[in-house]
Amino acid sequence: MRRKLLVSSIILIFLSLTAAFSQEETEEKAVLSEMIQMALSQNPQIKAAEQEWQASLEGIPQAKALPDPVLSYSYFGQSIETRLGPQRNKISLSQKFPFFGKLSLKGEIARSQAWMFESQYRAVKADVELKVKQAFFSLYWLDKSLGISHEEKEVIQRLAGVAQKKYETGQATQQDVLKAQLEISKVMDRILALKQGRKAVVAELNSLLNRPAETHIGAVEEIEVPEFRTELNELYEWAKETRPELRKVQYLIEKNEKGLKLARKNYFPDFQVMVDYIDIGGGTTMSPEDGRNAWMASVGINIPIWRKKLRAGEAEEATKLMASESLHKNIENETLSRVNELFFEVKTAEEQIKLYKFSLLPQAEQSFKASEIGYLTGKVDFLNLLDSERMVLMIKNGYYKAISDLNKSVARLERMIGRNILFKPGAEEERNGSQSSGELGDSLKSNNKIDHADLKNGIRHEGEKNE
Repeated sequence: MRRKLLVSSIILIFLSLTAAFSQEETEEKAVLSEMIQMALSQNPQIKAAEQEWQASLEGIPQAKALPDPVLSYSYFGQSIETRLGPQRNKISLSQKFPFFGKLSLKGEIARSQAWMFESQYRAVKADVELKVKQAFFSLYWLDKSLGISHEEKEVIQRLAGVAQKKYETGQATQQDVLKAQLEISKVMDRILALKQGRKAVVAELNSLLNRPAETHIGAVEEIEVPEFRTELNELYEWAKETRPELRKVQYLIEKNEKGLKLARKNYFPDFQVMVDYIDIGGGTTMSPEDGRNAWMASVGINIPIWRKKLRAGEAEEATKLMASESLHKNIENETLSRVNELFFEVKTAEEQIKLYKFSLLPQAEQSFKASEIGYLTGKVDFLNLLDSERMVLMIKNGYYKAISDLNKSVARLERMIGRNILFKPGAEEERNGSQSSGELGDSLKSNNKIDHADLKNGIRHEGEKNE
């Protein structure tokens, strides 16, 4: 009976572990494009900006409409006697007509206002998209750094095993073993810090996606290293044309231009048409028109004689127009300056990645292999071996950080110019038969592994030599 229970327990544990491993293997990668689409459709800040834009569109027909007509009723408390009889009630209907062109100008002002809200909506969308990209690329680096830290832990554990065997054979001191254990503790502390940092970035990303902060986000998809091929002058032109903030100020200028035209039309009078209908009671005459109701029509205009007020209104609109033009020039200058800065930031990051990939990483690997062989032969102490191993992993970590920073810089540049930038994988990498960042990481990981057979042979050889 006990044997059956034991077998059943082992089977259940095996099945649960198999399910956990299969779930981990089938876990979908986090895809940047999907997260951007989710944010654009679910983010409440974007929805609020879109609703403000839609509300501003409803102001256009309101601005173009005539003022409401006025219907009034008058009752004669003391009737006025006329030839046809006493006046008892009067009903009046009046309608105001602004001067020619005023209503159309008001409609154009409202339309420019709506376009400003549209530009603001697009700016909010661009801001949210940038935040999603930055959080995503931060996750990419954290995932890579976690993988490197776990790899470093495995390497140090293997080195600790080598140091232990050398200590047992009298070829090393106990201090080497203690140093390895200390390094393992440091790596574990770093892993905990990286995991905590990843949780914070995941919470930020979930907030942008309008999801609970604890929602799980798996490892991010692999990122290609782009080659930036756009010229600086082309970026300048794109920024002037498509940056939402610049377009918003352009619509503000148009609005103020229409406002100035409207202020100048205030020098002309508005018209008012009115119709009166008078109820007349029966008179005392024998005329067939006795008691017949009367009506009359009248036309009026306002007289814009307060010129000081009108001139002040015109000066106000002219000043607003100049202020908006100055604002546009200031934003344009800041935009071009920032585009220039980000352009060279991207170029620098590209060169940094190439330096890591084609120079620093190969050199660090060679140095680590040389230190490894030197430790086996007793020519290099354990501390130098650890330093060489740390240097390789530190450079790998810097390489992935540079990839993350490059993509962040490109994202900020895209946000600044208001459009996506087309770029392709580096031609130089293709010419050299290079690998993607993920394949490169796998090859580096395999290169850093220590061959246990070689180590055992080296230790045995050293032991025989000492004997």
